[in-house]
Amino acid sequence: MKKAIVIGGGFCGCVVTEMLSKKGFEVTVVEAGDCIGGGCRTFFYHGHPYTIGPRHILVDVDEMYTWEYMERFVEMRELQHHSLTYVSQDDRFYTYPIHMDDIQSMPDKDTIEAELDNRGDVSQSKDFEEYWVNSVGQTLYNKFVNTYSKKMWGVKNNKEIDDFGFSPKGVALKSGDKVSFEGSKVIGYPTNIEAFNPFFDACVQNATVIYNTPVQKIDVDKKRVLAGDQWLDADLIVSTISPDIVFDYCHGELRYIGRHFMKLILPCERVTPEPYYFLYYAGDEPYTRVVEYKLLTGYESPNTLLGIEIPTFDNKMYPYPVKADIAKAKKYLEMFPDGVHSLGRMGKYNYDNMHVVIRDCFKLMENI
Repeated sequence: MKKAIVIGGGFCGCVVTEMLSKKGFEVTVVEAGDCIGGGCRTFFYHGHPYTIGPRHILVDVDEMYTWEYMERFVEMRELQHHSLTYVSQDDRFYTYPIHMDDIQSMPDKDTIEAELDNRGDVSQSKDFEEYWVNSVGQTLYNKFVNTYSKKMWGVKNNKEIDDFGFSPKGVALKSGDKVSFEGSKVIGYPTNIEAFNPFFDACVQNATVIYNTPVQKIDVDKKRVLAGDQWLDADLIVSTISPDIVFDYCHGELRYIGRHFMKLILPCERVTPEPYYFLYYAGDEPYTRVVEYKLLTGYESPNTLLGIEIPTFDNKMYPYPVKADIAKAKKYLEMFPDGVHSLGRMGKYNYDNMHVVIRDCFKLMENI
């Protein structure tokens, strides 16, 4: 039987482990922490289920096979994505994405409408700031995006962000319904209170998982991994950790930003107005987002749990949308030899959703 080593037991590590096991590989997962599932794992705080940041799955409507894959393991329910952004200068919550109906109630609507009538050429935008100003005008950019993006990425100026893979047509101002991703994505979350945890357990049931063991070294040429104090040999390696670690930072360290996650229980059944449960904060507050978790998880309680996310450099969650960092990651990814693969959000250095990870794992299976 061929052997495979999977480095990292997060969402991607679990998916690829399940698929490799089904292909007949003897799989060993090396996980630095004490549990699998990574940021998508459900934990409990005084009975309230939560994840480190909301972990619903967003599936492109033309790739529903990824949804069907999840339903092999957990029953899924469809959700709608409703978000509000607090704009401090107006002391108002507005729908996000920016909605035409809300513009009519803004105190500076005349200025906004004049800017919308005189927008620049989005296709000529050289950075994140220009892209948004050319799309929605300076006033809406300042209200919703400017400060939020700076604290999201820990930058002093949004011109530092120069890879912004949006539509070349620009940001579309919504009209009509106020549902995010309507018509383009199907959004879902498991019906059971442990969410994706049973899926993770099923993924590794035929594998060996080594917990609390950070990888010390990866010999990509000999296809072996130093896990703790023992070398593990394999016919195939799939790494889901950052590629700069694999090659000992030979091209320099890749940048990430992370999150501190605060939990707050309040003595009421619901905080956010129906149907919203995502609150974004676009001003100088230290936090970027507040999520009311019971509205995502379906948990019933007379109290409610809020998750408060504060940007930090103390951990790694989001790869930087900056061309220099992306180019550096590309150099690392080109160093992987046959039989050694790098997958997942960190492994590809790309802000992938769960459904993209599933899609990439299917593609890998087609080629091995």
